Amino acid sequence: MNQPDKVILEDFRKGHSPALDQIYEYYRIPILRFIISIIKDKQEAESIYHEVFLKILKKKEGINPELNFNSYIFTAVRNEIFDYLKQVKKSNILQEKFWKSIQESREEEAEDKEEALSRLEAIVKTLSPKRRKILEMNYYEKKSYIEIAEILRISKNTVKNQLVKAKFIIRREME
Repeated sequence: MNQPDKVILEDFRKGHSPALDQIYEYYRIPILRFIISIIKDKQEAESIYHEVFLKILKKKEGINPELNFNSYIFTAVRNEIFDYLKQVKKSNILQEKFWKSIQESREEEAEDKEEALSRLEAIVKTLSPKRRKILEMNYYEKKSYIEIAEILRISKNTVKNQLVKAKFIIRREME
């Protein structure tokens, strides 16, 4: 690739608008091809090219038209690509850590739930047989107080009292 004319580079260095446009367009396609060949993303390639061009514009007074400007701009692009790839790698590592922590959290929650269920089952087993039967009929079989009272031939108030006591014991023991 030929280097732009030294007069254009000198005008670019001085900040003349036509020279800025010429340099921008002169390098755009070859640099985009170079970037895309590495990162495989056209939009990111555009972004990287713009970023490099802005950085070069900030340092334009230090450009020496006698030196190889092609080498200068391609080195700047290469460095920007390295920075981009480091950022992507860091982002991927952070994303991996995030998903790993979510997975671990889910596993911990599942273990906590399993432990709580085991404790609940153990507490229910410590209830008197009559109280346990009333609780099971109410929660697992979804029977009403009246239905339980009829099946067990006890009063509705006894069913209610036994459930209140069972719930009290379970709450106290689960804390």
